Amino acid sequence: MRNALKFVGAALAVILFCSPLIFWPADDGQTAATELSQATVTVPPTVLYPTTLPPDQTTTTTTEVSTQPVTTTTSTTSTTEAFARITIAAVGDVMPHDAILDSVYDPQTESYDFRPVLAPARSYLAEADYAVANLETRLAGAEAGYTGYPVFNSPLSLGYALKMTGIDLVATANNHALDQGWEGLVGTLDRLDSIGLASVGTYRSAKERSRPFVVDIRGIKVGFLNYTEWLNGLSLPEGHEDYAVSMLDVDIVAQDAALARMWGADVVIALLHWGDEYERQPNENQVELAEEIRSRGVDVILGSHPHVVQPIEHVFEYENWRMKDKYVAYSLGNFLSAQRERYRDSGLMAYIHIEKRGLRTYVTGLSYLPVYVQVTPGESSEQFRVLPVLLGSQPDTDIELTADDEERMTAIWQEARDMLYRPGQDISPLLPADLDR
Repeated sequence: MRNALKFVGAALAVILFCSPLIFWPADDGQTAATELSQATVTVPPTVLYPTTLPPDQTTTTTTEVSTQPVTTTTSTTSTTEAFARITIAAVGDVMPHDAILDSVYDPQTESYDFRPVLAPARSYLAEADYAVANLETRLAGAEAGYTGYPVFNSPLSLGYALKMTGIDLVATANNHALDQGWEGLVGTLDRLDSIGLASVGTYRSAKERSRPFVVDIRGIKVGFLNYTEWLNGLSLPEGHEDYAVSMLDVDIVAQDAALARMWGADVVIALLHWGDEYERQPNENQVELAEEIRSRGVDVILGSHPHVVQPIEHVFEYENWRMKDKYVAYSLGNFLSAQRERYRDSGLMAYIHIEKRGLRTYVTGLSYLPVYVQVTPGESSEQFRVLPVLLGSQPDTDIELTADDEERMTAIWQEARDMLYRPGQDISPLLPADLDR
């Protein structure tokens, strides 16, 4: 009897001890397990200027400040790190000479339409995650008169066409920045703002100049800087000397690059207007400047002004005790112009490939696609088209290609290959897969 009582007592003790586990609701048990395996991390507020343009690219760029902390949940059982990949496209000089202005003018409506000129290049720019161009002309308004070289002024419809072609940002610091004076500089920026096309390089105030241009592109923050070596002999506007146009000075570039990093930039790209016109090799000053600027916080340099394509370099540099890949495209040549001499009738679309793995960001390569400016006689004026040059593929254009066009495009492809092709350094022609999403 005593042994039976001991057995019953032991059984009751086991039941009482295990009852929370036996009768606990299943859902609550799962929730508790999840809570034990996760930790909540609060990230402090961030400030970013300007914000990413939305996919349809129809909203103007504005300053956006995050005032609320961002809370994320991190699982202690997960080892997957964040990963992002983007492609940034860049084109060279946009210079609408008088012949181009005449070609896009409609006397019946008294308007200018540049969209057909740029349309063949659209798919190669709009498919990139972000695209930039060097705007060599000003948009000072009709009252200043529309003119080409040597003092440029173009209709706002040019900016609209660039945006419709896929351009998100224009560099405005170049040797034609003051073609229309201080009023033209301010008017250009006002008009670009009105259509939601971002700009960098010229400014209306010291406050505007002090804000680094950092854009969040699909989770990777990219800082863009823009400078020019000269202003065609013109003086900076009186009273606005410190901010109107960003002049090329290594110390200022280094300061701006550091500021962009402070504002969150993972990568810094400098758009430099420099070099000798029509020279296919960089001069000694370009090489020295590139070396110094790279060593002081800039990851990629994209050049303009020579109006011909110059070489691309891939270098490795130590930065913060780590090896980094850096690229210099000394000149992207012409994107839109009426210059017809060999090498000046063409340029490059450059594509910078960037990856972010965890907390580190890498420039993984630079690919290129040549462009050719086709000129065809028309009924009242010549017709211009910017044609991508892809070997073995006909460009999508509404203007018939002549035998001379095809011969020149073949030559342009070979010229680019001879100068640029270095696959071992991750410099090679664009592949369609590079823009796949």
